[in-house]
Amino acid sequence: MDKWVLITGASKGIGASIAEKFASKNYNIYLNYLHNDALALEKKKELEEKYGVKVILLKFDVSKEEEVKLNLEKIKRLDCLVNNAGISLDQDIQDKSALDFKKVIDTNLLGTFLVSKYASCLMAEGSIINIASNSIFKHTYPESVDYDASKAGVVSLTHSFALSLAPDIRVNCLCPGWVETDMNQDLSASFKEEILNKSLLHRFASIEEIANAVYFLASNEASYINDTVLKVDGGYYD
Repeated sequence: MDKWVLITGASKGIGASIAEKFASKNYNIYLNYLHNDALALEKKKELEEKYGVKVILLKFDVSKEEEVKLNLEKIKRLDCLVNNAGISLDQDIQDKSALDFKKVIDTNLLGTFLVSKYASCLMAEGSIINIASNSIFKHTYPESVDYDASKAGVVSLTHSFALSLAPDIRVNCLCPGWVETDMNQDLSASFKEEILNKSLLHRFASIEEIANAVYFLASNEASYINDTVLKVDGGYYD
């Protein structure tokens, strides 16, 4: 029987790499995105032609309950959910407005809750993987106070959903460290060197390495892994 995975924030970056990994394993994809229609269509075409799977685009804001509910009503079968959608709006704490803070919390934390709530009702069994951050292990920067708080909340959600959905649906959380993405291209050379000096592997992760870890948690090889927080950061320390 065909398997289906819903991946949020999947038109580019880590999300797109996760979609490619699942497609390479013969999963059909519900690919969620929000802004760039052309990019999403390009990814859909690429995955369908390369792997022969079905890709259905779902354009919705994960932080808007009605949009989540209406779009997930289109799903007939679901075996896995990857909550990847997230944003960061880093700036000095004194310059960060309540609106900025709320926007990050709404996307990263509320969005994970809403999609998990409605998607889990579509799953007889399977797996949910939430993407948090290694910032939950005290690797924090004051400029990302809202991001760090949201990701700590995602870990808490993981524990709650794991308890609620057991034993049929496993719920785990992946905490990446620094990853080579477009979001990190503008880091200063000095700041990047500071980061590299705190990594035992002295490099950033590739998006493929994060995707591999996500797929592992969803696979049968991880069938006894549940309610677990997996750090994938190359041995980062402060």
